[in-house]
Amino acid sequence: MTPMPITPPTPPTDFQEPRPAMSTTPSAPATQPVPQAPTGPVTVYLPQGGFARAVAARLAGEGDVVVPVDQGLVSAYIPYADRAVLIADPDQSGLREDLDTLSFTRSMPSLGLELFPTELRCGPLVVPGRSACYRCYDRRRRQHGYRPLPEEVITEHGPLEQAYAHHHVLLGAGLISLALQALDHPEAAVENADDVPRIGGQVWTIDLVSGVTTCARTVAVDRCETCSGRYEGRRDGLPELAALLPGRRTSGRTSHDPDRRGEVA
Repeated sequence: MTPMPITPPTPPTDFQEPRPAMSTTPSAPATQPVPQAPTGPVTVYLPQGGFARAVAARLAGEGDVVVPVDQGLVSAYIPYADRAVLIADPDQSGLREDLDTLSFTRSMPSLGLELFPTELRCGPLVVPGRSACYRCYDRRRRQHGYRPLPEEVITEHGPLEQAYAHHHVLLGAGLISLALQALDHPEAAVENADDVPRIGGQVWTIDLVSGVTTCARTVAVDRCETCSGRYEGRRDGLPELAALLPGRRTSGRTSHDPDRRGEVA
């Protein structure tokens, strides 16, 4: 049997790269950047409508979260944050009440910004356990004559989105920044060193016609089912006091009922 000839390897030419020697050592994995923790409070922005998205895009910083709520606010979709800011068209009471629920459930401060035809309104700044809630604010406004859009109009036509200009976005972003600054540094608003800082409840407005800017506080409604829990400690003696009232009303007075004549009323 004739042996087969062995062809010697062809030396590399100028047009052929030499093959590198194979190595069994695995290459080191690429270094992944270490996620950095936020350096400041994390804010979740909840925009509804075009104006809201423009304001949120201007304000949201690194670490902040933007969750559109055009189709409604679902608390399960809202990630952890130190405070929540809802930016919406006027009279979105459903969204504002959902924000209140989220705020008090998580003990998280919240804020709302609305663009009206002639006014920008930012507030109330709700701090659970320290301030009035949005429901108190809404009741106070109605007491002073404010009438929102009828529910059937909102249901049939949806939110009446407001036209806006670039400077409206700047003003809205400025109001929110002012409110968050008041939240982070409540002592800055104290005029007297002996005063205790009042946290939350502020409502800031800018009249888009005259340019006048105002700030007022929301007074909580008595026995509000959302925010009055912070006063429970002051009501500890009320049941005992109420138990004394019938005795105080009836002592020393004779009944004038002919069927109970002679009895002490």
